[in-house]
Parts: sequence; structure tokens; C-alpha cells
Amino acid sequence: MMFLAVFAGFLAENQREHYVEHRREKQYMQSMLEDLAHDTLEISRISQVNTEHIKDIDSLINTLRLPSVSDLRTRKKLYDFMDASMAGVMVVFTQRTLSQLKNAGGLRLVRIKEVADLISVHDSKIQYLAVIAKSLDESTTDATRVATEIFDLNNYRPDHDHEFELITYDPKLLKKFSNWAQIVQNVFSYYEHHLQEEKQVAIQLMQQIKKEYHLK
Repeated sequence: MMFLAVFAGFLAENQREHYVEHRREKQYMQSMLEDLAHDTLEISRISQVNTEHIKDIDSLINTLRLPSVSDLRTRKKLYDFMDASMAGVMVVFTQRTLSQLKNAGGLRLVRIKEVADLISVHDSKIQYLAVIAKSLDESTTDATRVATEIFDLNNYRPDHDHEFELITYDPKLLKKFSNWAQIVQNVFSYYEHHLQEEKQVAIQLMQQIKKEYHLK
């Protein structure tokens, strides 16, 4: 009788632990849904900005290829499009729930394999995008160094006489800047490609979580 009582107590405790873990799992998935919803909206917003940057860099490179960049209209175009090669806009992902899951023992709490697999893919995508973002930051920094040898940034001051003159018209330096602008555009495009892949993973993960955990 004593054995049966102990065994029954063990089963009850085990069942209680399973109940608590399943409840925690569902809470994590609700939190994950909120994070993913925020991230997909942010991806859409940043992608619009990045698309404009990529177009502006294209216009910048085409303008730098003109036979002469000394006339006022062309110089103004260069100043208009130059900014795009000097700044990158990256998505700051919401990793609140992802971090909590890792700290709670990895994906052990996530019982459903399809969901756990998609979370792993989601995590890998975010980490890879961070690597590309670092490369973009380095590229724009190098492009900026060259740009400051060509462009007079005082043109952006409201009290400046806006003649849009260049510091130098050295074709070698202009070509060097064009090359760096091309590198920035390539990294931008690569980042945007993987950003769209991550968006699809996030959408798929949201759908799977809603289906498996009966969440809205």
C-alpha cells in the first residue's frame, strides 16, 4: 500500500510538472507570436528604406560615370544621392522570447518538432543577418572616408552657399568612390535578399504556432 501511495504521488507530481511546462510552453509561444508580428512589420518598413537606398546608389554610380561631373546639375545629383552610400538601415530584431527559451534550456520546452525546427531556422537567419549588417557597416564606413575627400559636407548647412562644389574632381578618386558605392550596393542587396527570406520564415513560424497551439 505504501508503494502504491508513493507511486501515485510520483505520478501526480509528474503530471503537475508536465502541466506547468505545457502552460509555460504556450506562454512562450504567445510571446514569440508577438515578437514575430513586430519583426515582420519592421522588416517591411526597413525594406522600403533599403530599396530606396539601392536605387539611389544606382543613380549615384551612373552619375559618376558621366564624362563630366563639373556642371552644377550633375554636382547637385551627386550630393543628392551620395548619402545612400554612407548609411545602412538594419532591422533590430525582437529576441526577447528567443533569449528566454535559450536561457530556459534551449528548445527543450518546445514539444512540437515543426515549431522547434522553424525557431532554429529563425534564430540562424537572425544571426546571419547580423553578420551581413556588420559587413554593411564596414563598407559604408569605408565609403564615407572616401566621400569626405570629395564632398563638402558644409553644403548641408542652411547658411551655406549651395554651389555643390566638389573638393576634388580627380577621376581616380571619383572612381574609387564609385567602387565603394558599388560594394555598399552589393551588400545592401545581399542583406535585403536574406531579410526577405527571414520574413518568410517568420510568417511560416507564426502560422505553425497558431495552428499547433490554437493561438490568434
